[in-house]
Amino acid sequence: MEDNDNAINAAGGRVGYWYTFNDETEGATQNPPPDPTGTGETPFTMSALDPARGQSMYAARSWGEGFMDWGIGFGFDLKSEDGEKTPYDASAYTGITFWAKLGPGSGTAASIKVSDPGTDPAGGTCTTCDAWNWSFPVTEEWQQFTIAFADLKQGGWGDPAGTDQIDATKLYSIQFQINDAASFDIYIDDLAFYN
Repeated sequence: MEDNDNAINAAGGRVGYWYTFNDETEGATQNPPPDPTGTGETPFTMSALDPARGQSMYAARSWGEGFMDWGIGFGFDLKSEDGEKTPYDASAYTGITFWAKLGPGSGTAASIKVSDPGTDPAGGTCTTCDAWNWSFPVTEEWQQFTIAFADLKQGGWGDPAGTDQIDATKLYSIQFQINDAASFDIYIDDLAFYN
């Protein structure tokens, strides 16, 4: 995030860009706004931290209000060259770590969602794709969260993945979601894989 653009860290063959999405409740607002047609006219921008979190000056952030169905989300594809999403091999890692906090009046929980061939439309096996996820209790104070791939579970509302554990050799996307999105303001920082 410190380079203050919408691209993820292009290391280890990763190529992706941050984006937002939501349940399209009429009259609701999300910032940065979604770009459903992929024009790039409204790219995701990082938010300056005031005060900074240690050495970190910028974080990914989404804020707004009024979503009454399943809520809002933001995230990125791990390997998306020329607009084509392909799987990324993260099997060298144990899981994901990140820092998160909420702005005032933004609820108490969020979730991280990670997709693989059985839980992403790009995998070609699910119609109602139910990504692997993990809920975390986020507050108005910065906290670090660490989740092992083995601890991610499907939400149970969509198509079963066909396995009981995520396929870390073929990951597609990492996303964050807030279901109770009447009013929301969430920050994510220093997101990384860990061994």
